[in-house]
Amino acid sequence: MKIVLAYKMTHDWSVQELLTEYQKLLQRAIDKIWENATWKEKKVKHRYSIGNGKYKYYETTRLIPYFPKSNEFRRGLRNELLEDWPLAKHYVDSAIKTAYSILESWRQNYLRGRRKRKKPVVKRKFVRVKTTLMKVEGSKIRVTVKPREEYLELDYSNEWFYERIKDWKVGELIIREKDVYLTFSREVEFSERIRIGIDSNLMSLDVYHPEQGWIKVDLSELHRIAETYDGIIDKLKSIQKKAPKRIGMLLKKYHTRRRNRIEDYLNKLAVQLSMEFPDAVFVFEDLNKFNMFNGNGRKFNRKLSRSTWSKIVQKLSYRVPIEFVNPAHTSSTCPRCGSRLESRNGLVECSNCGFNADRQFVGAFNVFVRGLRVALSGGEAGDLLPDEPGGELRLMSPKSVVRVDLNGRMFIHISP
Repeated sequence: MKIVLAYKMTHDWSVQELLTEYQKLLQRAIDKIWENATWKEKKVKHRYSIGNGKYKYYETTRLIPYFPKSNEFRRGLRNELLEDWPLAKHYVDSAIKTAYSILESWRQNYLRGRRKRKKPVVKRKFVRVKTTLMKVEGSKIRVTVKPREEYLELDYSNEWFYERIKDWKVGELIIREKDVYLTFSREVEFSERIRIGIDSNLMSLDVYHPEQGWIKVDLSELHRIAETYDGIIDKLKSIQKKAPKRIGMLLKKYHTRRRNRIEDYLNKLAVQLSMEFPDAVFVFEDLNKFNMFNGNGRKFNRKLSRSTWSKIVQKLSYRVPIEFVNPAHTSSTCPRCGSRLESRNGLVECSNCGFNADRQFVGAFNVFVRGLRVALSGGEAGDLLPDEPGGELRLMSPKSVVRVDLNGRMFIHISP
């Protein structure tokens, strides 16, 4: 498995001409691919909820775009873009690759109804630099702009992230007007790693580690951030008609601030989780929020919409190995005998064998068991918890409640 990390550092290069020329090149590539796209009619199924877990289905006919990807077309496109191109030829290859990436992203959003049938336009200035345009010696990188004429040089040995990636392989760069994004990769083997089960809840991630036990990761601060900004945004929307332009600017400001605060929290959470469990395979439930909205009330649905489970998994996947298991009945199946558990005030109890425990602990433990490819059907008790006498499950409190330290780089452990 390959792990890829990206870091940003500032530069003092004069790259305005390079950025402008690359922007024009990239737009030309998009224009040419768009002109040769094939649009085909296709019947698409849609649905909307009518309550009680039932849906109404209907069909529509849509025009679906298919972009040319043959080697012959790509070769012709490359030759056309190379005409009058003043810089290194490999920038043309980079622009073609980026153009296809932009168009595929647009296509996915178009199919989901988020984009109109309108060609993408490149507004931001950046340059994607392939490894064939770079010469790497230790921490020093030399980027070719014009062969044997113009080069850009940088040294990241004094950057804060150097110790983390000093032995990693340097990947593609993205140059912007005032900074540059560096990517580093490393191949990692995970065959002997331990598995930990993670139960995703509204206000916490409950982790079961076979050696450390139950650890609760508190996400209440994440929900407080989202709830605070949602309250501000709702109030602004209620008075938007009075001053549409001014309120529109404020809405944009607070939407951006909300997104940035949440992204910052999630990035720090992912880093600290990967540092807390460096040698583990993270086992998550394969959750679908869409199926949870029905019949739970508006207040619960609003809280559910603020959950960021998929984003947490996405950000963790760049740092640690991730596996998914079926989420069905993980919090309501007895891990001792496999019977259905009854829930009372956050605790669950088995009427068959008398087992009782915290609901979230049971969820995390059952996810862990499924990660071991063991069915939740009541195996031998001695095989369930090898770290406890007789393998008996008992009512327990979390080993520690963990909160994300927004100023530092490690978890804060608080005794429950």
